[in-house]
Amino acid sequence: MRRKTLIYGSLFVLALLVIGVGLLRHNANKIIRYELQQFLGRGFSVEDISLRWGGVVARDIKLARSDSKEVFSTKDLGVRASFIGLLKKENIISDVTLDAPYLFLEVDKKGEIVPILPARDKDPAKTRKKQKSPDKGIPPFLIKKFRMEQGSIDYLDRKVSAAPALIRMREVQAELKNFSVPPDNRVSGYELDAVIPGKAKKGTLRSQGAINLKTKDTKSRLTIRDLDITQLRPYFEKKGDVEVTQGLLSLDAGITIQNRKINSSGKITIKGLEFKTNGGSFLGLPLLAVMKLLKDNNNQISLDFTIAGDLNNPKFNITESLVQKLALSLAKSLGMPIESIGKSVFDLGGSALEKLFK
Repeated sequence: MRRKTLIYGSLFVLALLVIGVGLLRHNANKIIRYELQQFLGRGFSVEDISLRWGGVVARDIKLARSDSKEVFSTKDLGVRASFIGLLKKENIISDVTLDAPYLFLEVDKKGEIVPILPARDKDPAKTRKKQKSPDKGIPPFLIKKFRMEQGSIDYLDRKVSAAPALIRMREVQAELKNFSVPPDNRVSGYELDAVIPGKAKKGTLRSQGAINLKTKDTKSRLTIRDLDITQLRPYFEKKGDVEVTQGLLSLDAGITIQNRKINSSGKITIKGLEFKTNGGSFLGLPLLAVMKLLKDNNNQISLDFTIAGDLNNPKFNITESLVQKLALSLAKSLGMPIESIGKSVFDLGGSALEKLFK
């Protein structure tokens, strides 16, 4: 009898613990659902937000700009709160998952990132009121893990030339761990994998490292394989240059950003280059010499590069700097004097990059 009483008592206590943990998790997810509803009120449309035992799920989310262009959508947004955070009276989210999201980013002709979220209220009176009552602002959330699965990203750059550049990324898998919203000074680890479709072959992109979302200090590795170089033509082809009709680019680079100063070094390999004509120039160098180098090296060129610059300096252009270094490396491979290298033909628009880092 005593043994049965002990067993039943233990089971009763265990059941109470399970129910208690379940109630805590449920209450934590109710808080998350409320905060999610507040956020999705900013121009988003959503089919449904449901509270489930394992978390909160929002289905069929869409966001359109003021010009009706759809700039974000996702099949499902799943959020799971941490009941431990509720016990500590902290907003801790165990994980956030985006299922099949789509993101459209656009840079206008001035190099400005076109906003995707509706503009905040700029009424001075309301702004002063918000400043006087900071406690009523959005509470900080610690997110332990953010995941993007089977995502798609389109990047349209109208600044580079008369014909805009469009880079498509598909099958995007991304993960970001341990970060705060709004950002604090913690360092967050990330991984990113994507496929970049080309005319003849799919390129791949992989990046991993750590980033401080508040200061933007970063230490990472970037690997690109078999990127269709013709997608980059709006960046490097200027009037009078020979048209590149085919080629694949691969890159291996280490990237460090500290105090808004970037340092990067690595290697770029270009193979299978083909041109519309046999005359002209490529990266400011005589095409005939470049074609001879390709022929002598199994139709492949490998170039080392280093980049250093201040992202706060409006005159610093990361892509222009990169191509100047590549042109210099290529000229050395051709045995040409440095003075023969013309002005770089690359102009990605450093201001656009800087806007992304803000």
